[in-house]
This record gives sequence, C-alpha cells and structure tokens, in this order.
Amino acid sequence: MTDALDNVGLGVVLLIIGGFCTGIQGPMNGRLAISTAGSFSAFLSFALGFWPLLIYFLADTKGGKSVDWPTAAKNAPGYAWLGGVFGGIFVLILTLVIHRRGAAITNGIIVVTQLIVSVIIDQYGAFDTTQRDCTGLRGGGLACMIVGIALVTLF
Repeated sequence: MTDALDNVGLGVVLLIIGGFCTGIQGPMNGRLAISTAGSFSAFLSFALGFWPLLIYFLADTKGGKSVDWPTAAKNAPGYAWLGGVFGGIFVLILTLVIHRRGAAITNGIIVVTQLIVSVIIDQYGAFDTTQRDCTGLRGGGLACMIVGIALVTLF
C-alpha cells in the first residue's frame, strides 16, 4: 500500500475523501451531541473510528509483526506519540461548536487555522517535516483564505 500512496493521483483522491469525511463528521457528531452530550458524541466518534483504524493497522503491519516496536519506541520522539490527543481535542471542540456556528463557519475557521499552522510548521521544518519557506505567494494565499473565511463568517 505504501508504494501505491506514492502515486500523486491516488493521494489527491484520498485527500478529497478525507476532506469529505471531515466535512460531514462535524455536523453528524454535533447532531448526536444535541441528543446526548458533546462529550459522549466525541467519545463515540473515536470509539467507532477505532475499528477501521485497527483493521487497517492489522492488515498493513501483518498483525503488528512487521513493526520493530523496540526500535520504534527508541527512535520516535515523545511528541510523535501524542497526535491522538490533539485529534480528540479537535473532535470535541468541533462537536460542541458546529451546531452553534454552522458547518461552513466552523469548518472554514478550522481549515484556515490548519493552513496557518501548517505553513508555520513548513517554514521551520518542525516535527521532522520538509522545510519549505513561507514565500510572498504562500503568505498571499493565506491572506486570501483569511479574507474568505471572514466573508463566510460575516455574511
């Protein structure tokens, strides 16, 4: 599967599917939060999401046997193990806010914030990503997105 993911076209298709899933996940979790509680809705989202991730993990790693766990534990920095914490916080906030602000505003602010943080991460090569300067065009693109979300929010 790793070789297939090197295909740019497949990567774009998977990212579009991921964007679609992110776009509908918030309103669905938010609706469940109205009937139950935001904390339960966020918890259930992760509990249900665990199963497809487990199936993929088991298939991808031959049941975990293809991963050299001692080496992985030694070589991965501590912060690399904490990404799920931020995912949980994201889902909880999204669940609590989306029905109060609307899907477009909520997701728009999230996307713009993700892009700003991503450009900063790229600028410094943080978390061992490829370093990529924030050029004037990249900054201009960010500015356009900020103006865009401001228009969506205000009108």
